[in-house]
Amino acid sequence: MQSNENSVRSGIYHKGEIDLERIIKSVKTHPEISKAGSIHTFTGIVRDNSIKGKPVISMKIDAYDDLANKSIARICETLKQEKGIINVKIIHLKGDFELSEDLVYVVVASAHRKEGFEVISKAVDMYKKEIAVWKREDFSDGTSEWIH
Repeated sequence: MQSNENSVRSGIYHKGEIDLERIIKSVKTHPEISKAGSIHTFTGIVRDNSIKGKPVISMKIDAYDDLANKSIARICETLKQEKGIINVKIIHLKGDFELSEDLVYVVVASAHRKEGFEVISKAVDMYKKEIAVWKREDFSDGTSEWIH
């Protein structure tokens, strides 16, 4: 997904195509940003173990971009309707990742911190359930597993 410096769209991007600083700058260009008193961020990274506790050494993320982008846009639009929310951006990266590398960014501009914290949490819960993204965890024993 291509974008210029001031208009980052929520959605699927290739690893290295975008970073958190650029997303925050884009959020600050929203026409109603002067109503915001806080910007909240969440960064999901690769951890060294699977949900089942197996040692992870790397990860691959793939996505059905069109479907995932529609789901992400819908989530952002839904959350922007909440009281006090100025802007919501969700960026999910795809590609090959090592431990501790960034996978996903959620950025919320809100009038007050309370609703910003709440919407960050809702956004993470929603994208984890709703978007068409798959991950392949590569384990230290040489095996791997695809998970939706």
